[in-house]
Amino acid sequence: MLSETTIKQIITGLLILILLIFTFLIIRPLFLAILFGFILAYTFFPIYQFILKYVKNSTISAAITCLIVIMILITILWFSIPILIEQIFQSYSTIQSFDTLGFLKKIFPPLFSSQQVSANFAAAYTNFVSSSVSNTLDKITNLLLNLPSLALKMVVVLVIFFYGLRDGPKIIELIKEILPFNKVTTNKFIHKSGLVTFSVVYGRVIIGIITGTLAGIGFFFAGFDNALLLAVITMFVSIIPLIGPWIVWVPLVIGLFFAGNVFSAVFLLIYCLLVVTMFENIATPLLVSKKSQIPTSLTLISLIGGILVFGIFGIILGPLIVAYLVILFEIYRDYITNKKE
Repeated sequence: MLSETTIKQIITGLLILILLIFTFLIIRPLFLAILFGFILAYTFFPIYQFILKYVKNSTISAAITCLIVIMILITILWFSIPILIEQIFQSYSTIQSFDTLGFLKKIFPPLFSSQQVSANFAAAYTNFVSSSVSNTLDKITNLLLNLPSLALKMVVVLVIFFYGLRDGPKIIELIKEILPFNKVTTNKFIHKSGLVTFSVVYGRVIIGIITGTLAGIGFFFAGFDNALLLAVITMFVSIIPLIGPWIVWVPLVIGLFFAGNVFSAVFLLIYCLLVVTMFENIATPLLVSKKSQIPTSLTLISLIGGILVFGIFGIILGPLIVAYLVILFEIYRDYITNKKE
């Protein structure tokens, strides 16, 4: 026979469980929006601190920072999205009209000696291009159809962004209180997590965006009509370990040489080597501490897995989640080692 106290504990536990389930169902659609808000707050926290030195009010400083970031993002998106969409369609038309099969036959004649192989390649290439454009159009259409939902999520992002800036130190203290470690271990975890977060957000994402922007400037002056599209692609590949911007600009340089645009090819080659590659090689060691680096192979796997699970946000979330797990393992290993000693 259960006692009255036990029955009350069971009812309380069930009530907490039910509330947790409903809370999860409420937060789940907004999970990525909440995370994106915190990432924005972390990224632009230095600007908030700079403004706070002069304004001396955390609420006003957070509001000014949010306003600056919103205006910058709106300006960039307002001018870039129409151009980007136009360049996607132009690139599609160019790819369709370009004699890819003839170009490859000149470079790799033995591979296309058979008419059957050539016909199969042409069919596969056409199908690939058509499906890629179709998927892109579907995503743009879905984005337009989901504008009301997207607007609500952006409100959530803005709210989290504001309070993440204003109450950042309080949130860190709350996390320290929640973590089930002693004070030394908690501080160690927070310190290492900060290094890893800085490494991922600034060392990969921010540097990747700047690298893509610099490459886009070179593409523009080299005469490419779709320079913005190429810059966006370069931004994404610059974030991925073991790949980098060279995978975009090297084929473009080769293509310019084959097309007879020797001056543009030489210019783009020198520009990318002296500006793009040099910036990446200098900025990464300056911004990323060696103590915060996780193995490149693990970063690549976590990034790809993150994209498959979270979409574009997985570029940040995948490496961060795996990095935090690695930190926990390191802390546990140190704990076991110290215990044996």
